[in-house]
Amino acid sequence: MMDKTFRKTMNACIGASVPCIALGTTGEVEDVISLTVEYAAKHGQNTPAVFVWRESVGFQEYAAYVKEEDGTETRVPALPSSVRSFKVQPVDGTIVAADDDFGGANVPFAIDFIRDFNCSEEGRNAIFILRDWHRHIEYNIGHIDRQLKLFEEITEGQGKTILAIGQPAWTDENIPVELNPYMYRAALDLPNKAERQQIIGQWLSHIQTNNAAQFPEILQLNDEDVERVADATGGLTRMQTVNSVLMATATQGTFDIDFILDEKKNLVKQAGFDISRPEKGFDVIGGLTPLKEWATRLRLRFTKEAFDYGFLSYPSGLLMAGVPGCGKSALAKAIANEWSMNLLRVEATDLKGSLVGESEAKTKRLFDVAKAAAPVIVFVDEAEKLLGKSDGVNDGGAHDAVLGQFLSFMQEDDSGVFFMFTANNMEKFSPELIDRFEGRFFIDLPSAGEREEIIKIHLELRKWKVEDFDLAELVRATKDFSGRNIEQSIKQAMGISMSDGLRPLEQKDLLEVFKTVIPTSKTKKNEIETMRTFVENGMMQGANDTVVKQATGDKSSKLKSFN
Repeated sequence: MMDKTFRKTMNACIGASVPCIALGTTGEVEDVISLTVEYAAKHGQNTPAVFVWRESVGFQEYAAYVKEEDGTETRVPALPSSVRSFKVQPVDGTIVAADDDFGGANVPFAIDFIRDFNCSEEGRNAIFILRDWHRHIEYNIGHIDRQLKLFEEITEGQGKTILAIGQPAWTDENIPVELNPYMYRAALDLPNKAERQQIIGQWLSHIQTNNAAQFPEILQLNDEDVERVADATGGLTRMQTVNSVLMATATQGTFDIDFILDEKKNLVKQAGFDISRPEKGFDVIGGLTPLKEWATRLRLRFTKEAFDYGFLSYPSGLLMAGVPGCGKSALAKAIANEWSMNLLRVEATDLKGSLVGESEAKTKRLFDVAKAAAPVIVFVDEAEKLLGKSDGVNDGGAHDAVLGQFLSFMQEDDSGVFFMFTANNMEKFSPELIDRFEGRFFIDLPSAGEREEIIKIHLELRKWKVEDFDLAELVRATKDFSGRNIEQSIKQAMGISMSDGLRPLEQKDLLEVFKTVIPTSKTKKNEIETMRTFVENGMMQGANDTVVKQATGDKSSKLKSFN
């Protein structure tokens, strides 16, 4: 199944005699070659030739091959729509390189070869793929003028099209101004679920037919298994999808999803992002009932039933504000677990680049990965560092460009990418960005009842018996503490008891540490008061429990979230 965007771009540019398509890719050159040959073989009456140039080889023609019943592979100039399985490979004996002291394929020769190719005499049009052309496009002024002359000739309708590939994005900065009007910029999208299903299904059929004795478990797989594997490979390139499936087969004997997900994590990390499936849910989060209930309801919006019910789109995102240590990051992980969705974590440094256009290219790559992996949660921690007001920093407009990319994507995307932002300083966000989020919650300091839950959770996680402690006294001693204050204090108290002959943790250890803590309410007093105004004016909802069960030692069952 050919990528629809790729086919549309090729049809438009060839039909308009656009001389060069500057195609941005990230290590997907073989995918571009395969898609181009497939496009050419399904083009119709006049099947274009496809020539691939690389500096160390020269030009070589590529074509589609199908396997015959006797096992031989036969070149097929045109692919009927009924043919589902074929192979793209070089045509033997078609290497053409310059005859010089360097062995062959210099840049002037590449340009001259395209110029001298006569489509009328050959009886076919041609598509020329130039690999790593970003290294040569601005080699010197002579190369620029040579290319310009070629582009001018192609616009006259010679039946030639050039694909220049080799970097994530082509911009005004990396295309010479003389050539820019002649180069149409495009990008190769990652394969969607339907394309991944076809790729995986073809390999399943191949292995079941040719290697069933070696991998007997493969025979048990069906269409539902293929769909689950396609979901697991979301966010990978075509080649990465194939490699992960074949590696799983070689090591596990089948299309093992756990192996594929682990491999996917490694590949996504190589692209500069961290993807995971958190293991703990709301059971390790104390309090915050309003936000938990909101998230539980919102999970239904990712189902087919929601669209059947009348919803027209997936939810867009959740913005959580609060001072450091109030549990924003832990809650993001817990929601991902409760929703059974992957968490694609992004730091501000992941998207910032020192080169012109680099930040924008990294951001586009993030969106490409997220869209292909959807439904997925994109988690941006301390998002104001990335998308907050730039305070006059001279970055060549990169900040505004990245912000614009986020605003556009969050407004227009319909693939199921859910953005989850945390912020320590809401004042740095533009109103336009805040409006993109369906859920906007302020996480305040925990109430007395919430502090009791937090203390219980952290004691039980460390295998201490809650009944051995006076919770009422501990709750009172931790007034105005954040969740992090409490957790760190418990660990510090355990350090005291462990160093004292490995004796059990006692009440006095906790109270001793609590007395030394300067709570977040004092260290972040101004920030807390400022963010509380966002709840008061209706810009955000309060995430904390305002009415909870009676906390141990409390006289009132109605506990305000600000106490």
